[in-house]
Amino acid sequence: MKTVIIVDHPHYDQSVVNRRWLDEVRKYPDEFIVHNLQSSYPRSSIDVAAEHSLIDNNGSVVFQFPLYWFNCPPMLKSWFDLVLTPGWAYAGGRHLEGRKVALAVTCGGDEAGYSAQGDNKHTLREFLNSLEQSLVRCHADFQGVYAFYGANPVNKQPIDATTLATSARNYVDFLNAMKQN
Repeated sequence: MKTVIIVDHPHYDQSVVNRRWLDEVRKYPDEFIVHNLQSSYPRSSIDVAAEHSLIDNNGSVVFQFPLYWFNCPPMLKSWFDLVLTPGWAYAGGRHLEGRKVALAVTCGGDEAGYSAQGDNKHTLREFLNSLEQSLVRCHADFQGVYAFYGANPVNKQPIDATTLATSARNYVDFLNAMKQN
């Protein structure tokens, strides 16, 4: 069973980190399926039956996105609203029960900004609490958050290539570790 990576990035063509992560993941087509919501649904009309089938016919699920106004981007929020339906995901439906799920998130600011003392006054995990709780409510096995901080450096300097490459390799390791947990 492959791990499905559901990606939502409203400005994917401008992304550095999300694109690099997926470049690394695509080296392993027998292990991972990359499902980009923006390219799959350019008119934002999500095919719920197709999404249900994608999940039902594969293994773990990872939601990959840039933090977008301290939440997930709009299309991914719509995906949660439309796809995680009663009778399928909860309230009699158990399609996510025991399925390993995780979040992979890029943050524009540095890690220090995501603390009680930082500019954002909250941790990344606190901002993502509603997504985590939604998945747990659907009886999924939440595996945590893989994060990259500083994806949009204030000084407009490019992200260090070594740091980026290491993060991409570590992302694949994170995905593989999900299978083994």
